[in-house]
Amino acid sequence: MHIESPLGFIADFPEHTQVLEDSSAGPNTAQYGLLGEVLVTVIKDDTSVQGAAQANGWAHLMSDFYLEERKGTLLTEGELNIPGRSSYAVLVGYTDQEGSAKVAASVGTWQNDRFIGTLVIWPYINPETEPRVDLLKEIVSSIRPA
Repeated sequence: MHIESPLGFIADFPEHTQVLEDSSAGPNTAQYGLLGEVLVTVIKDDTSVQGAAQANGWAHLMSDFYLEERKGTLLTEGELNIPGRSSYAVLVGYTDQEGSAKVAASVGTWQNDRFIGTLVIWPYINPETEPRVDLLKEIVSSIRPA
């Protein structure tokens, strides 16, 4: 599914992607539901992020909610090594309000002098497969500035 967002990004998600009309994340965000109960939130925050270093800081700032408020555990963090961009991710394991184990990955991407923030949440399957960094790289790779 090809998406050209008014927020200034283009995404190429899998065919069965659900576009969520009202983003629960607030203004300047767009949300998408992917197969496997994966929720993708794309955030436009050009005013507070002005370079790759600030994009890294943004990823840490966004992960604080899951670390502190949800009492999560840091699973891993680092550069995603996607060609043509700087994408830094922080992945946190936490338990949601219904008691289900989840992974929240906050990613700050700097590409073509533009910032794109992404938050991806998916069900925690088991310790042998989590964190699924390949899944995250695939999602983040499919989003780029317009």
